[in-house]
Amino acid sequence: MIKIDSNKCDSCGLCIRICHESCIKSIEGILSIDSKYCSTCTQCIAVCPKQALNWDGIKPEEFDKSLYPESTQLAELLRERRTIRDFTKQLIDKSLLEEIAGYAIYAPTHDFKLRVLILDDENIINRIDDLILKFSTNLYNRVYKPKIIYFLLKLFTPAYESEFLKAKPKLENAIKRKRGLKTKPAAVIMIIGNKKMPLSLESAQYALYNIDLYAQTKGIGCRNLVGNQLILNGNKQFKKSIGLTHYEKIYGTLALGYPAVRFKNKVTGKRINIQWNAMENETNEIV
Repeated sequence: MIKIDSNKCDSCGLCIRICHESCIKSIEGILSIDSKYCSTCTQCIAVCPKQALNWDGIKPEEFDKSLYPESTQLAELLRERRTIRDFTKQLIDKSLLEEIAGYAIYAPTHDFKLRVLILDDENIINRIDDLILKFSTNLYNRVYKPKIIYFLLKLFTPAYESEFLKAKPKLENAIKRKRGLKTKPAAVIMIIGNKKMPLSLESAQYALYNIDLYAQTKGIGCRNLVGNQLILNGNKQFKKSIGLTHYEKIYGTLALGYPAVRFKNKVTGKRINIQWNAMENETNEIV
């Protein structure tokens, strides 16, 4: 928890001003924190010029701005980031996995009680792959084999026809290779949270992206298993086998491994649709 070193504090009030929970008070120049209301965002520790606040007595460290990447370096990193589906059989050292997973704590979050689960046991990863393959096979047999389903889809929900067609070869390939994933990752990292905590899914995605980008700098490729996560959450036996309680849910799943394929080219022609003041423009059009 957050602790205060009263010998260092000069009562400047910066921590009080930045605390969005209003849980820090100063009475006659003495700071106190009401832990009942503290979300443990640690912004007070980060802003204190005297390093008078800390986490569990561990002294904070000042940023070394000389280590900051240039904008061109960050741009190169972001352009290189791709989803990796082809992994080598090389294992990832446990200490490196812990280092990578640890950067989830620096992501913006609403759920401060999320936890990270690292799975690098081959049997567990095989179990994940088997569950995905079983689901893919059942989905294909029930939805894609009967021709009437496609006919009804085109008739009543034509907007989904394109997605329906794109998914078909993916399922066929999984069934043909007898594996849910194209190649098995060396590890899977999961973000686990309480079902009743609001915005846990959004918080988990921020955490995963921190992990993804840091892993990239270490030469590790990642694949966000968004759709497959639904399969794992739907299997009570699997969730129990990895230690989840009745109140917990998998909010983020990331497959990691050393890439078997290296990307060499930046895609410079593709652009996202950027709009300015869209609501204002729509209002003007209506008028």
